[in-house]
Amino acid sequence: MSYASLMVHIDIDSELSGRVGIAADLADRFHSLLIGVSGWAPMSVALADEAMLKTRPSVPDLERMKRMLDLKGNQFRTEAGKNGRQVDWRSDLDFPTEVLAREARAADLVIIGNKPENPDPFRALDPGGVLLKAGRPVLVVPPSVTALSPKRIAIAWKDVREARRAVRDALPFLQQAENVTVVGISEEGAAHQAADLKDVANYLARHRITVVEEREQEASGTVAESLLQLIHDEKFDLIVAGAYGHSRLGEWVFGGVTRQLLAQSSVCCVFSH
Repeated sequence: MSYASLMVHIDIDSELSGRVGIAADLADRFHSLLIGVSGWAPMSVALADEAMLKTRPSVPDLERMKRMLDLKGNQFRTEAGKNGRQVDWRSDLDFPTEVLAREARAADLVIIGNKPENPDPFRALDPGGVLLKAGRPVLVVPPSVTALSPKRIAIAWKDVREARRAVRDALPFLQQAENVTVVGISEEGAAHQAADLKDVANYLARHRITVVEEREQEASGTVAESLLQLIHDEKFDLIVAGAYGHSRLGEWVFGGVTRQLLAQSSVCCVFSH
């Protein structure tokens, strides 16, 4: 199993980031097509007295936005297409989250940052929205990470649908790892899950992943805090986790572990929903 096509989000408001370099390296690792995606939603620039007269962007405004997206595409093709790498570009005048979620149909893995470059929702990607809407595994890259060599991978295990999908979706990473640890962190008084961890380890072994450890421990503080401390102490390179959440009145609502991993992890995370 491999990732035949990767998709990386390109921010309209910033230079090509280290995330693009990570995506390019992964495209080489998996011999994948690399697709760059960007979006920018038209909005009215009307203010006060003009509001009744101007309710939508003018044609010149739309043409300027399209030119900026095309410029980003040219920059992406030049940078990511080095060394004969196969690349593609997609953009649209729409909310970035909607563009990426829609275009994700063409990818095996979507790569995004965890912090918007701009608070303007017409220009900025909502990472939580992508996790819940893309229908694909999502690799989330913190701003401080400029390279990814996932030799040591932690699976944040909870016996639910999202975690099972995450393990399956992350198999290309897991098959190339030097060490995989299945981590089960329980809150005080919760049932033990040693048998669950053993089943996951056996599942991975059947996929030719034999460097697997099982780690069961009780949380010290919240589950998320204990997991993040373990990641730091053991120097893991990548976390594999389910994304537990739903939409409520237009807001993406996540469970504590997903929310804290998305906002606070200093290493890359592969999420599946």
